Amino acid sequence: MKKYRRFAAIIASAAVIASVAAVPVSASAAGTPYTPGLTDATDGVDPVSQNVTMIDKYLVMNVNANVPNASFDFSIAPYDSRSAEKTVITAASGTNLAVINGVTTQTSGTLDFKANDTANTGSAAAGVAAFAQGDTTVTEGAAGADTAVVWQDATAGNEKYAKKTLTLDFSTVQFTEPGVYRYLITETGDNQGVANDTGVSASGQNTYRTLDVYVEDYADYYAKLADNSEYTAPSGKQLFIAGYVLYEGKHDAAPSATAATTTNKSSSYTNAYTSYDLTFSKTVTGNQGSKDKYFAFTVEISGAVEGTVYDVSYAADNNANTTDGNADAMISANPNSATTCITSDVTQPAALTVGADGTVTQVFYLQHGQSIAIRGLAEGTSYTITEAPEDYTASATAKADTGFDNKTGDENAEGSAIALSNNAMSDDYIQGDADIAFTNDRSGAIHTGILTTVAGSLGIVVLGIAGVAGGAVYLKKKKSEEE
Repeated sequence: MKKYRRFAAIIASAAVIASVAAVPVSASAAGTPYTPGLTDATDGVDPVSQNVTMIDKYLVMNVNANVPNASFDFSIAPYDSRSAEKTVITAASGTNLAVINGVTTQTSGTLDFKANDTANTGSAAAGVAAFAQGDTTVTEGAAGADTAVVWQDATAGNEKYAKKTLTLDFSTVQFTEPGVYRYLITETGDNQGVANDTGVSASGQNTYRTLDVYVEDYADYYAKLADNSEYTAPSGKQLFIAGYVLYEGKHDAAPSATAATTTNKSSSYTNAYTSYDLTFSKTVTGNQGSKDKYFAFTVEISGAVEGTVYDVSYAADNNANTTDGNADAMISANPNSATTCITSDVTQPAALTVGADGTVTQVFYLQHGQSIAIRGLAEGTSYTITEAPEDYTASATAKADTGFDNKTGDENAEGSAIALSNNAMSDDYIQGDADIAFTNDRSGAIHTGILTTVAGSLGIVVLGIAGVAGGAVYLKKKKSEEE
């Protein structure tokens, strides 16, 4: 395959393409300016245009979590908007190439990321990567998983990602000279539980990529082709894009004129969605406590994003990286004589969906020894679990979770562990896997002096019989003496 065709295909499939040969000398007559814009160069033979580049956007999350509703905005501008100078970095003779501030002048419209990319469904606006519930995800280690993803957890198979692709089209940009044109790409987004990609913004909300666009003299390129029969012949001074290089953050260094760039390169953005699991369990104690009895628990989740879906687990799913429950998903009406809170058939929900007000409330049922796990609460979400203990004495503890000794979820504003209040356990900012253990006790003491044991009763009977017999003997003896 010809050098140019290979180059164009690579541009279409990745965001990073390097072409760092020195800027070629024009093959056209001196004194005639370049035709503004770019030549297609391929005469329609190659369907992939070198004028388009793409950047992948990944959202990484725990395997327990569903894809959140999260949106990120992207914009592109000349690298140094403060500079009135065309050249932002001067060339060093024989060593580095000069860098020119990016050009945004177009034949029509403005230079921006395309809207409605087929690979970015759900985004109707230019420069927006919109993630939503139900987006396809790929688990770490799965066949075909992208290698550009920056995983957040060292545990293999503990994470997955959703992906969007953003497209930049330079076909109508009015470049007027060969050179390396530098642009600054900025990402913004404030989404619950999401940490934006590593960048240089002090606020932590803006993340950057530096994009170099290599614009070259087409006649020079055409003349060097071993076989140019499938390419459009030059017509005067024409330009074409030979490649792109994407750097992490703000990149102020000049590219090498003699060697390919190998450091600080990037091909994508990776943002991390942090979520935690909420587990609650039931234990019954006491000599009068029924281990058959079901108890009702009302779970209220608040401060969440509308449309967020939480999976609910009632049994192990054979995945060591997920949090599992152990409870009955279906319960028949009046399941036993001890249970009074279930009078009709119950199907416990497989998932919870947050409403428009950012809350979701659900009643669950547990017996002794059972637990339920609600997966994927975004960091910062609030929850309250309220039990109806009926005539049992209730208590609850928050089991220690990773990084929070004797605390669950968050430390609350006062920095203390959460405690049972009005039969409820409440946490206003979850930031760790929460495990709440509810215990109900019903005990009764046996009173003495009225009822006796079997052995005691037998003793009384024996003594009674002996007393009666002794009395009879005494009466008989007395009667004999009187006679």
